[in-house]
Amino acid sequence: GPDLDGMVHINDIDWNTPGEEAIKTYTKGDTVKARVLDVDVEKERISLGIKQLEQDPFGTFMANNPRGTIVKGIVRAVDARGATVELGEGIEGYIRANDIAKERIEDATTALNVGDEVEAKFVGMDRKGRTLQLSIRAKDEADLQETMAEYSSTGGGTTKLGALLKEQLGKSE
Repeated sequence: GPDLDGMVHINDIDWNTPGEEAIKTYTKGDTVKARVLDVDVEKERISLGIKQLEQDPFGTFMANNPRGTIVKGIVRAVDARGATVELGEGIEGYIRANDIAKERIEDATTALNVGDEVEAKFVGMDRKGRTLQLSIRAKDEADLQETMAEYSSTGGGTTKLGALLKEQLGKSE
């Protein structure tokens, strides 16, 4: 039969690599596997996608780590405004300077260094930039609440007071 031309849009090559970069990994004559995304009979054109053969790692990560999850990562870059954190599988997160600690931090480089392992709470996302918004401050606050809750549920500190009150009430009857 007649040969058909299939076109892969530059944005359909790789989930994590920008089109301009991704295209450099191919040379003429390469055999590629692609998924048919669209068929335009009138224009005799088929739209193909290479990245669609794999699950979007961003989507997969989101499914496994919903908002509110505590995630671990390694600081890859840091400037005064914040830090970029690699979470694995090509997923990146960003911690703004004011999300680093409860105390106000003017310059993120004073608190975080490249290579630091951090734990942060996933608080939001930028779908377009495919970046998760992370907060160490929110994680620390959640930890604190949990510790307080554990403390009160184990009766830490309240037992003696309770016993004293009972004793006092017992006396007054």
